[in-house]
Amino acid sequence: MGFEEVFPEALRDALEKVTKIPTYGERGAVRLVYNLLKLTKEERLSVIETLKRAAEKLRPCKECFLLTEDDLCSICKDPKRMKRFVCVVEESQDAYAIEKLERYKGVYHVLQGRIAPLEGISPEDLTVDKLLERIGKNKVKEVIIATNPNAEGEATANYLIRIIRDRFPKVKVSRVSYGLQFGSLIELADEVSLEKSFENRK
Repeated sequence: MGFEEVFPEALRDALEKVTKIPTYGERGAVRLVYNLLKLTKEERLSVIETLKRAAEKLRPCKECFLLTEDDLCSICKDPKRMKRFVCVVEESQDAYAIEKLERYKGVYHVLQGRIAPLEGISPEDLTVDKLLERIGKNKVKEVIIATNPNAEGEATANYLIRIIRDRFPKVKVSRVSYGLQFGSLIELADEVSLEKSFENRK
């Protein structure tokens, strides 16, 4: 790719490092870095120190793969959560969006991505095997698939529906409804639309 040689070396290095973040191309990197540099020096360093601490402390929960500072996340450790209901999401931020509704009382399973053949991402690259293991171990009653309403999310949902019904025919498999606009992201959905999509799952 390469940024203009006229840029200061420190700026070029920062921009090139940011483009390594998924979904951040050159334009997104420029926007992020320049906005960061608009802050005072103290504010910049505070943001960077916070990100560094998050990078060092956060890791996937051993049970559901939600980001956590402990071996198990607070949801998996909560005895009040109903483990027989599992909501499958692509990333941790999707689960956090659903949690804001304060309606869902089951647990989550984070796939850590979605099936995307053009990007070389297959089911084997996700946490599908662990999901199937949990369904069997916890005698799950319902699996709610809440992947994003886009081409990759739909392909992932269809794959999961097929494999779960084949392996566990008695388990109810539902999909969040199409209240969300196709091509949108769950993490960015407004709470009213997300709540309706979740409640009207089919």
